[in-house]
Parts: sequence; structure tokens; C-alpha cells
Amino acid sequence: MISDYESCVKHLYNIPFFLKDENKRSKSGNENLSVLMNELGNSHKNVKCIHIAGTNGKGSVANFIKCILKKSGYTVGVFTSPHLVDIRERIMLDGLISKEDFLDCFNKVSEAETKIVKEGYSHISYFEFMFAMAAVYFAKEKPDYVIYETGLGGRLDATNLLLPEITVITSIGFDHMKYLGDSIELIAGEKAGIIKEKIPIVYNTGDAAADTVISKAAKSHNSKEINVAKTNYIIHNISDKTIDFSLFNSYYRYDNLEIMTSATYQVDNAITAIETCNELLGRERVIDECVIKKALLDFNWPCRMEHIYPNVIIDGAHNEDAIERFIETVKKVYKDKKTEILFAVCEDKDYEPMIKMLCQSICLSRVYVTAINSVRAASPESVADIFKSCLDKNDSTDIIVDNDIKTVFNNAVSNVIDKEDTVLFVVGSLYLAGSIKQIVLEANDD
Repeated sequence: MISDYESCVKHLYNIPFFLKDENKRSKSGNENLSVLMNELGNSHKNVKCIHIAGTNGKGSVANFIKCILKKSGYTVGVFTSPHLVDIRERIMLDGLISKEDFLDCFNKVSEAETKIVKEGYSHISYFEFMFAMAAVYFAKEKPDYVIYETGLGGRLDATNLLLPEITVITSIGFDHMKYLGDSIELIAGEKAGIIKEKIPIVYNTGDAAADTVISKAAKSHNSKEINVAKTNYIIHNISDKTIDFSLFNSYYRYDNLEIMTSATYQVDNAITAIETCNELLGRERVIDECVIKKALLDFNWPCRMEHIYPNVIIDGAHNEDAIERFIETVKKVYKDKKTEILFAVCEDKDYEPMIKMLCQSICLSRVYVTAINSVRAASPESVADIFKSCLDKNDSTDIIVDNDIKTVFNNAVSNVIDKEDTVLFVVGSLYLAGSIKQIVLEANDD
């Protein structure tokens, strides 16, 4: 039994992210977790839930769904990952879970784990522990719905113990290929592992091959499938702060919707959430347009084309697919601006294609390279060398390397803060985005 919140968080950070199974893979199945959840009274089955998988967009779709359901009169919990600054961001219900509730849930899960380990079962991983804590908390609070985001993949993910009301698969691209496979079809197959018998599946993968895999899985499970690609939309206007759009399909039409972001990829995520909520709540009573409009205006998801200063923007793009969508927004919204980036990345990412895309698609006036605060950090010097090799030999782009995130960020900001014709983007890793958020929060508190 741990008696204080800080010790509990320290203990959590010491739990391995992955546990080895008998085949020596770094991704386990759910046998131990199933036993643990049974010991906890199968709390994950006590509240109606929505289950989301995908390479990118899971958190945004979850947040859009939360906003729509709340405006429709429901209470909604969210389990998401990773967190940016505070570990309690992973378990939300009308704000962060309290430290007292966090500690209480930790101790309940820890006690149950101790018991099953004595019975011969293995310890659980970090993500499994967090999932169990979330399930315990939501079972106690009893919201109308809980939205659970997968941590990695779907088929073997801890959250796949859920029996949801509806499943959702968002954008699919290349990421975590060590665990999920090296083709879109293999990755989509892992994501499709969340599809359950006769449970509706809403999907918006952005890839025809992935759609085929998911459709086949849906049919094999007798699941109603809703392909969001069949919903039409029109973007009326994009500014550096908002996007105005309309959408329509055979069931409904919503005109002149607005989201408070310049990220074009958030339109796809908003539409996926609208489709999900209309399917969840019943096609016979389509959600009123006024509710949708108010819900979308409530949407706020940190580090997705987020302005932290007027011309300094954080985007959490950390794989090829997300970088491609980031570039799409930059070229549409900031095409008349000079572009500087602050970049860091995880060593286990396939980051050379990401860098190549940035160099070939955007005219970069300056690049700052740093290291994330993690054992997974890629060497800034090696990353800088890739930037140099990918940039045109006649390009005069400055490349500045500094291992200290705070120092390089402050230098980068001071260089652009008074330049109306220049924008600094922080991109490459959610670890980097979280560190920058922490730096800005601390600066605002001073």
C-alpha cells in the first residue's frame, strides 16, 4: 500500500512498458490482465464504452466524441495516451482524475496484482496497469459512457478486453512496425482486431488497402460497417485559427460547422466523431445541428497545430502519415510565411522518411534539432546529418543542434517572436511537445 501520490507515480514510471511473452516478443497478450480484471470484479465491463484504434487521430476523435456526447446530455470519461505533462491526463472525467482518486485506484490495482502474482501469474505492463486503474475509477464514478483509446495496435492491446457499444478505427499509416507489421495490410489487420461480433465499426483510415482489410473483418464478425469516406464534406474557409466546413450523407446534412484549429486533418477526425455519435445514439434520431455546432466549438486538443505564441505552433506529428498531414496544413495555411522548425524524435521511429518529407515539401529557413527527454531519444547530431543530406545542396538552411530542449526552444522563440513573416513549428515527437508545454507552463507561472 502506497500512501502518497508522488510515490505512486514514481512506481508507475518504473513499470516496464512491455513484458516479454513466451515467444520473446515485446508485446504481450491479455491472459494476465484478464485474470487481474477478474480479481477487480471486471470493472471494465461495468460502464458502456466506445473503443478507438488507429495510427493517428485517436485522441482527437475521442475528444470530439466526448464533446458531442456531453452537449447531448451525457457524462463521459476518457482513457487516452500518452500524456503530455501530467500522467493524470490519461484518465479524464470533467477534468483530470484527482490525486486522491488516482492513488486509491493505484492501490486497488496493485493489491490485485500482488494476489495474482502469488498465484503464479506475471506482473502486468505499464499500460495495462493504467488501463486497470481507469476501469476501476470509471466503474466507481459511473459515467454514461467511457471512451477508451488503444495504446498500440488493437488485437493484443490491453483495451481489447472491452465489450464496447461501438468501435472506431481512425487514420492508418506506418508506425510501430516492429510490433504491428511492415505493410498497411498487416497494420490494418492488427487495428481491426478490436472489431467484435455484431458491434458496429466506424472507420476512416485514409487508405483503400486498409479499408479492404477492415471491411473483411467487419463482415466476418457480422458487424455493421460505416466507412466515413462515403460522407462528403466541403471546406469553405481555412484561416490560421479556424476551419469552416459542411458535410452530408444519405442520413443527415450539417452546414457551416466550425472548428477552432488550422489543422486540416481535424476535419476528418470531426466527421469520424459525428458519424460515431449518430450511429451510437441511433440513426432514427439524428443529432441536432445546433448540438454538433456547439460541440465542435468546445473541441480543444493540445499539441495539434496549437498556437502557444502567435507565431509559434506545436504539432505532435511523429510518424510519416502525421508528418504528411502536418505538411498539408502548412502548405495550405502558412504558404506565405517563412518556416522554421524545432525537431526531435524517438530513436525507434523510422524518422529518415519523415525528415525527407519535410525537406522536400517545405522551404525551411532554419532547423533546430534537439533531443527528447527519454532513453528512446535519437541523437541530435545524427538527426541533423539526415537533414543536411535531405536538403538541396544549394539550400542555405541553417541547422542548429542543441541537446538542451529549454535552451534551444528559448533561442528559437526569441528569433521569431517579433517576425510577422515567420512561423516556428515544434514537430517530430509527442515527448518533445510535452516538454515544450511544460516549459511554457513554467514560464507563465513565473
